[in-house]
Amino acid sequence: MTGPIPPVSGLPDPVTLFCCLAPPDYYRRPLFSEREVFCGPDCLTVETGDGFASLNTPPGEYDLTAIVARLPAHQRPELIVVKADATRRNLPRGLDRLPGTKVLLVGDTHHFAGPLRTLLAYGAMESFDAVMLDHTRQHAHAFLEAGFERVYWIPAVDYALRRRDIPADGEFPLTFVGQIGAFHPWRRHVLDRLTAAGLPLLGMRAGPERAADVYAASQVTLNVSLNGDLNLRVFEALGAGGFLLTDALSEDAGLERCFTPGRHLATYRSPDELVELARHYLDHPDEAMAIRRAGQAHLLEFHSPQVKRAQFFAAVFDDRVDPALEVRGERRGLSALPVQGMGFRRRLAAYEALQRLQLTASRLTVHAGGEEDGFASDLRLMARDLARVAFAPPDSTADPVTLPLPPSADQAADRVRDDAVTLLPWPDRAETDRRMAGLPGASVLCPTASSRDHAAAAAHLAGWGFAPTEPGGILFQCADALRYAARSLSDPALAAGLAPVLRRARLAALEPMLRTTDQMVGVARLALRFGEDALAERFLLNAVGLDRQQPDALAGLARLCAGAGRPVEAVIYLGEARRAARLAGASDPAPDLGDDALAAAAGNHPGLERYRSLFRQATAPSTGRHRRILVVTNLFPPQEFGGYGRKLWEFSAELIRRGHAVKVLTADVPELARPGMAGTDDIEAHVDRSLTLYGYWKDGRAFTHDDPAHCAALIRANIRRVLETARDFRADACLVGNLDMLATGFLDPLTRQMGVPVLHCLGNQHPGYAPDAAPRSPLYRAGPASGWVAERLAAGGYGLSATVIHPGARVDHFHRAVMPAPDRLRIAFASLFVNYKGPQTLVNALAILHREGIDFDCTFAGEAPDADLAARCRDFVERNGMAGKVRFTGFLDRRGLSGLFARCNVLVFPSVFQEPFGISQVEAMAAGLTVVGSGTGGSGEVLRDGVDGLLFPAEDHEALADRLRSLVADRAAWQRLALSGRDRARDFTVARSVDRIEAVFEELIAQKE
Repeated sequence: MTGPIPPVSGLPDPVTLFCCLAPPDYYRRPLFSEREVFCGPDCLTVETGDGFASLNTPPGEYDLTAIVARLPAHQRPELIVVKADATRRNLPRGLDRLPGTKVLLVGDTHHFAGPLRTLLAYGAMESFDAVMLDHTRQHAHAFLEAGFERVYWIPAVDYALRRRDIPADGEFPLTFVGQIGAFHPWRRHVLDRLTAAGLPLLGMRAGPERAADVYAASQVTLNVSLNGDLNLRVFEALGAGGFLLTDALSEDAGLERCFTPGRHLATYRSPDELVELARHYLDHPDEAMAIRRAGQAHLLEFHSPQVKRAQFFAAVFDDRVDPALEVRGERRGLSALPVQGMGFRRRLAAYEALQRLQLTASRLTVHAGGEEDGFASDLRLMARDLARVAFAPPDSTADPVTLPLPPSADQAADRVRDDAVTLLPWPDRAETDRRMAGLPGASVLCPTASSRDHAAAAAHLAGWGFAPTEPGGILFQCADALRYAARSLSDPALAAGLAPVLRRARLAALEPMLRTTDQMVGVARLALRFGEDALAERFLLNAVGLDRQQPDALAGLARLCAGAGRPVEAVIYLGEARRAARLAGASDPAPDLGDDALAAAAGNHPGLERYRSLFRQATAPSTGRHRRILVVTNLFPPQEFGGYGRKLWEFSAELIRRGHAVKVLTADVPELARPGMAGTDDIEAHVDRSLTLYGYWKDGRAFTHDDPAHCAALIRANIRRVLETARDFRADACLVGNLDMLATGFLDPLTRQMGVPVLHCLGNQHPGYAPDAAPRSPLYRAGPASGWVAERLAAGGYGLSATVIHPGARVDHFHRAVMPAPDRLRIAFASLFVNYKGPQTLVNALAILHREGIDFDCTFAGEAPDADLAARCRDFVERNGMAGKVRFTGFLDRRGLSGLFARCNVLVFPSVFQEPFGISQVEAMAAGLTVVGSGTGGSGEVLRDGVDGLLFPAEDHEALADRLRSLVADRAAWQRLALSGRDRARDFTVARSVDRIEAVFEELIAQKE
């Protein structure tokens, strides 16, 4: 049952202005008064017949007197309630210039940056008559010790009751309603533990009304506080008649002052206990039913909105509070400190740092060194409400061997782990360095007495690779793991005794902290300095796994393998180092490893032979005869639009390498020239750019010239030029590419009158002529790019003799012997940035992964003829908070694309239209990337779903997100796909395609003769 809250007789009903942090619909109505107006940055300005229901304000600080001035006289407030938190989105100023009673309703102080200091400073600036907390009772002491006299706690004072009848049977067994993302690491950790235990947990997001329905319809409703707070879900779930299983909070949080565990709700103290309790109550529904009924009845009697309103007014206007809600005796012994002094603020800053670290810690241990001073004692007292924070025994940091450095706090902000923080005794530099050398964790607290002291401490800690988490902040975290390792391992105090063991442990513990290849290579060098070859190899492998185009790391692996008597691996790593250097345009590292001796030691190992076969010159032509081959196409690299011309360039270059005489006849369109498009050899001497196109490309679309007569004249000239060139060149055969905006009328004369066999490579289902105009000479052969194109030609009634000629990939160029690390999703998109290539599908899928907290980065590489689409995608990325994860490089030449693939482990090929083939898929597979594609048209012939890649329906971003999610969920399967894909790429080499081209030419020439 639902319904409006009935009026409460005898309560004050002042004209109230509520400055809120959410839209008015979020709150119950009335909240404080029948005569209330809402205002805030999330409010719309809504007028009533004689005034306002709500007013919009600027975000941040704003002049409240100007807002009040807009109200008619009968709405001028007698009571002003301001809800504020550390987001600083709602900080009205000028309250001292307004009459009436003012109340600060404290928002979230259990997370965000400097939440207590922010609210204390704001409260001190404005003339509030009372301070009220609703869900962070544990912080009442800070306001009392800061000098606020009237501090109250009314739990869930502004919650909205949505009562439901309790059903006899639950529709859902176990539910959690709320946010589960990267900003809720502890919550995610707890819920993942339930899922891993096989419990039927259903997590969801829902609006308030739907959430109340779910609470009532669930056998067990789960609550996980964000950071030890008595959140509104406790009251909302009980009010809706749900059986609530919530985490036990500290005594200071006040949960057990409101409800009795085991009678009104159930509480757990650890994820393991939660698993057992969830199973127990699912197996004992009668017991759960008795508790849920008692819980709802208790809430309706003692915590109904009517009661909250009465408690609010009793506190604000009469200074009367229920003894169970009293907080004015909660001071924690810090009153001897000056309220506005540096000591009080330093202690608050230290407490807030522990609170922040607890968000990602299953247990956080504070190491304060020897006998605790006043600061450490006060911090221990202040932190008593942080359930997962413990203080280590004195001098527990004296044995650094057993305390290797764990991952830094920002290494995986959404992952929960045991963590540690060390309190430094600055300005005692010697003791500070002693503690730094034996850190058990990647965080330190360094309280300083002045800004000058802070600057000196920050400079000193920077030498250890540590930086403050905020300007002027007291919490420092490891920002440079390599610098820390070098400093700690070179400390003289650590050089004696068990130093080798320490070095090994400290170096090994650095591994999860290292984020960049440079860091990994640097730590590998450090390991080599101490003779830790096995660790050095591991770090170098990690470096190469992140970027396979690292000559120094590959050369280092070659040296280590050679020294360890593993010549096959040494030869391959050395080959990869030299290839990487050439591909990156760097000098050949060429370490002196005795190449001949290594090769002799490696012998004819099958793995080495397979590796070498990729880079040998192609086999001789099928007949062993050299031919004179004319190549005709509309565009030829470095002038290019799309990828068709590159295919003809590769075929031409390979034919030249095989000894054929090749002449390329094409158009000259210099505005389409792109550096790096021409490939690896200089064959421009074989190119004649004397044809003229009768149109142009603009914004990704083709246009013909406006004058039909002019177009016809250009077509005639192009036909004449092709036939003259074929005659003068004495062509044995003609390889034809894309003829868009060129001409097709030379095909019949060339084959029928001049007897020159033609192989026409068709990149799509539109060869450039109508079915009834198709060449019928037996010397004309269609070469569709895929079986799909061949089928479309047949379905279109062309009736052509055809041999599939795949575009062919330079597998030798893109191949990587080392597979990419499956550490996280490192995604590439390599195509034109136009709608029919599907970049928008990938952007939407990334937003899903981002909301779920799945780690990734993504690079969009390719020209953007559709500038509007590119701008909208960039804006979407920015608005969804993904700007740090997604980048747009624009066009990349072959060298740039090779470098991108060397840094990625997934290629998404989300094409919307029916692709003729999809060459970038093959290039990425050769580089060891796992291809996730839409499989449209001929592109589906490259990937075998679940064997060497993954397919998803075109334009289905949810399915794409699911495919990407599946890679992270099963990394072993991900590796198998990648390895199979790399092998699959060998089926689509340029050499294989040219083998077919030669075979077709020999067949047609034999037929002619």
